[in-house]
Amino acid sequence: MTNRIRNCPECGSKNVVSDSRHAELYCADCGMVIAENLVDIGPEWRAFDAEQASRRTRTGPGMSYRIHDKGLSTPTPVMPPGIRRVRWVNIDSNEKTLTFALVEIDRMACALKLPANIREATSVLYRRAAKEKLIKGRSIEELVSAMLYIVCRQYNVPRTLKEIAEVSRSPLKKIRRAYIFLLRKLEIKLAPADPSLFIPRFCSELGLSPAIRERAIDIIKKDKGVEIATKGWGPIGTAAAAIYIAAILGGEYRTEKEIAHAMGTTEITIRNRYKELGKRLDLKIDGTSSREGKGEVCAMESL
Repeated sequence: MTNRIRNCPECGSKNVVSDSRHAELYCADCGMVIAENLVDIGPEWRAFDAEQASRRTRTGPGMSYRIHDKGLSTPTPVMPPGIRRVRWVNIDSNEKTLTFALVEIDRMACALKLPANIREATSVLYRRAAKEKLIKGRSIEELVSAMLYIVCRQYNVPRTLKEIAEVSRSPLKKIRRAYIFLLRKLEIKLAPADPSLFIPRFCSELGLSPAIRERAIDIIKKDKGVEIATKGWGPIGTAAAAIYIAAILGGEYRTEKEIAHAMGTTEITIRNRYKELGKRLDLKIDGTSSREGKGEVCAMESL
């Protein structure tokens, strides 16, 4: 507050002096004491030049929930060689469990190429679950994997449970069970996954052009893909069907098998979804397929 005072409220003078000896802020012209009992928030050491101040400055990384002590621990000084240092280790089991969980979050997030804010939010969610005593007696890998998926859904980062299970040490079935458990216990409400979020990444993997990507997103928007997800349709299957239709319309044909392999779904799912999309969008799509999985489009209207 004192740093904001630039003028004397009595005479309006700008000659305001801070007296550190008497802990006062006064006006040098009229002598009015503007503030008193000031607290010095500066360092306890003195420096007589900029070089000395830079050597004495003690700073460190900002506080982060990704570190078990939030990055607020005091590092021990480096001892000369030959001198043994006694280390007092006083970490309880909860602290060790937290440390292991945070390492797992960083490992899986790094493997999935997730940004730092996802790791931070997952660490906060884990601390919340630990505070509500939901961790004890359960697998750390399962809970951490489920939490990572929940945060990805909250931040609209397109990742599936299968992708998380591939980098996790727990099977998909147990991760899904932990996911349902956390949603119920923590009372987390998640909006249905938007299929259009998955389209850019998988179009890139399939080598499709930006025009195909935009057309597939347009198909989802016209069909209101988010509402489809509420009816039990998985977002991956819906996105795969939209990519399949857009690729045919754009002349960059990809087989159902190629799309299913890239997106981790089945050819039957893609076939059923694009038939349903064709009906909803008044597209005449012939669902017959040959052994190679090639579909034919009779007369598609341009979207």
